[in-house]
Amino acid sequence: MFNRISRGLTGPLLALLAGPALAAVVSLSGKLDDPSNTALVASDMGAAQFIDELASANNVALHVLHVALGGTVSVTSLGFAAGGIDPYFTLFSGTDWATAGFSASNYLHAVSVGGDFTQDLLLSAGDYTLAIGVFENLSFAENLGSGVLGDGFTALGGPLYFGDGHYAFTVTLPEAATVPEPGGALLGLTAACAAGWSARRRRPLAPNEG
Repeated sequence: MFNRISRGLTGPLLALLAGPALAAVVSLSGKLDDPSNTALVASDMGAAQFIDELASANNVALHVLHVALGGTVSVTSLGFAAGGIDPYFTLFSGTDWATAGFSASNYLHAVSVGGDFTQDLLLSAGDYTLAIGVFENLSFAENLGSGVLGDGFTALGGPLYFGDGHYAFTVTLPEAATVPEPGGALLGLTAACAAGWSARRRRPLAPNEG
């Protein structure tokens, strides 16, 4: 009887020990007119330009994003409401400029509403490049329907969408289940075992048992 109870407790105990699934949040921020921002490139993928606001408005920040576990990835812009750029983001699959192809962008939101946004993407595990610029500075890979990150961007961004030049993004990534703190797991395990032992003790003895 006790063995059957123990087997019945196996599933709940495993769920207890596995703990809840958590998500990792990656923060990306900087300014498109900041020479110390090492993520910046010009629209032609050369060195970032700072000679005037138009040049800075067509710089692009490239951030590598590692997705350890496939699933829903949420990309959120927070900078526009605080006076930053009217953002345009482009996601490329891979980190090699020569082979990283277009994966997604906020095109529909950018052309219809503009400003900050949250966009959910279903991504496989792997490495990606997230490009952040101002509206209308689209990648040629997206604009032409083919190509790679290394083809560059259209340089159609401008001061109208620049604000104070700063961007702020959060990227929420799925993570594997986490193990709870030992104290909580131990208490749960003790309670489950006690329940099993109590059930065994309450079982009436048969006439031939003793």
